[in-house]
Amino acid sequence: MVTYIQDITFPINSGFDFSNVSWVTLSPNRDEIYFLQRGLPCVSVWDLNGNHLRDWNSNLLACPHSLTFRVHQNGSYDVWITDMASPSMTGNLCGYCLKQFDMYGNYLGSIGQCGENTQGTGINPVQFDKVTDIAFDSNGFLWVTDGDINGLNNRVLQINPETQEVVQVWSATNNQPGSGPKEFNLPHSIDIDDLNRVWVGDALNNRVQIISTDGTFIQELKCFGLDGVYGVCLRKDPVSNIRHLYVSTSPTSSPTGGTVKVFEVADDGLPVPSGCLTEFQWNIELPKGTSTGMLHMIEATETGDQVFLATLGGDLLPQKWIKVYTPENS
Repeated sequence: MVTYIQDITFPINSGFDFSNVSWVTLSPNRDEIYFLQRGLPCVSVWDLNGNHLRDWNSNLLACPHSLTFRVHQNGSYDVWITDMASPSMTGNLCGYCLKQFDMYGNYLGSIGQCGENTQGTGINPVQFDKVTDIAFDSNGFLWVTDGDINGLNNRVLQINPETQEVVQVWSATNNQPGSGPKEFNLPHSIDIDDLNRVWVGDALNNRVQIISTDGTFIQELKCFGLDGVYGVCLRKDPVSNIRHLYVSTSPTSSPTGGTVKVFEVADDGLPVPSGCLTEFQWNIELPKGTSTGMLHMIEATETGDQVFLATLGGDLLPQKWIKVYTPENS
């Protein structure tokens, strides 16, 4: 029998001060794990066993939400962070935009207008409001989920990162919340596989939407009850070539935990042919020391033997779950 158990030794006690961990992302080489938090320092780097390696901070981030890598053809990479500040937290260069850094935390540039009163719905030039996540497709285009609680937008945008031109916009009329295909109600996370399928965690619609990069709607997974779908992660095992979708959900009101669900993914036809039938799923109850605690983002190794969770809420520690094989009872 195969199941997942929590590695209670992770992260190894180092005196690091975790505070409102918003995101978790594996490095491009898959040998380090990056945590993004709304405390200081905002970015910390760990090995997969939970040893603290290094960290960096930036005074250009007010309320960081997600962290993504862009890998270039020469093998180099840079770090992209969505800065989803509220008006009370914005500064001259903080909030409502995407920030680009090198691997050491040096600022390289931004997309969107940054700073107080720059939020908006425009696309020429592009304006964001509560921008939540980004992903890059195989052609180098940038995909952005723009919309969080009480925000102006509920949309997904395709952007040329070199020219900052908006190529596609998916949303309901006037960026309002919508529940139809390619409409969103708090699009919270996004991932893109190597078959040019875009996977969106459509949080308050309690679903995952799967859409081709050409704009063709493919499938909806509405398998999460009343939970908000906050984290999505696609992985392909390099040996078996089997794909999996990892999803983290939490109640949308005063959460104190949530659920992880793992689906097998097909190359052809419906991406998730089993529908709501999961390969693995488990519930997680978080400590009651904070008013809320949610499974804000999920990350997994290619083989799925390790799953990492960003648990947003006060001083909650991020979590690591490992796949274990146990003999069935005879």
